[in-house]
Amino acid sequence: MKPLEKVAKTVFALVCCSTISLSLMSCGAKDTLPEFVKDEMKLVWSDEFDGPSDEPNPEVWDYKEGAHGWGNNELQNYTKDRENSYVTNGTLKIEAKKNEKGKWTSARLFSQYKKSVAYGYIEVRAKVPVDKGCWPAIWMLPESNAYGIWPRSGEIDIMEASANVWGNKVYGTAHCLAGHGGNPIISVGKEMKKIDKKWHTYAVNWTPEGITWYYDGQVLTDYRNPHNAEDDWMAWPFDQPFHFIFNVAMGGNLGGDIDKKLEKCVMEIDYVRVYE
Repeated sequence: MKPLEKVAKTVFALVCCSTISLSLMSCGAKDTLPEFVKDEMKLVWSDEFDGPSDEPNPEVWDYKEGAHGWGNNELQNYTKDRENSYVTNGTLKIEAKKNEKGKWTSARLFSQYKKSVAYGYIEVRAKVPVDKGCWPAIWMLPESNAYGIWPRSGEIDIMEASANVWGNKVYGTAHCLAGHGGNPIISVGKEMKKIDKKWHTYAVNWTPEGITWYYDGQVLTDYRNPHNAEDDWMAWPFDQPFHFIFNVAMGGNLGGDIDKKLEKCVMEIDYVRVYE
């Protein structure tokens, strides 16, 4: 997803139940955790979305609200209503819905000032919708704008999708000031058949030397810290804590035209886990 007043970007494309051990494997979930994570890292934090209430944990999640387009001409009104975001059967559902007046509501959850990460292997297991006009995203923004407003302080998109733009593909993205102007856009899409009917894991391994994107435990692409001396921050603002954002937008610059028959669009998240 794109924050307010987005200008340009460098893109690196990516193209439920109970816990049974410290590894917190979800029931029925395929183990996609890379071997180096199992061997060299430990689980330090997770949200398994297992209750006890239907509300996302208020100690971790807050809500962005409003219907002002969000800098991308989006059509939804973000709310904190339970009909737009709720926890049931061990998963978080973010549901964009069309009301009786034909207007869209949805939810945008974020963990700023409650849970942030600086480096680690970050994995999210999710079912991602690909309905036309639906724009789901799992992403991260800095806790504070250490280098200035977007895109100076960076953005990490673990996953975003748009059927109108990419079809059955999802993308992972790194945004920074170095992507402004004439720099190339690198795209390596990952096509997924019937993505909305299957669980997949989306992950990044974030270190001081680079960010690597994973899909179901397999490397897709990476972005290396260029170490540009005085202007290092322009290409590498990723040396500060970032918080999580989960949302489903409708329409807008990347969502595109919404299918007129569409009544709702749901992204389901089994867990978010951080290994260090």
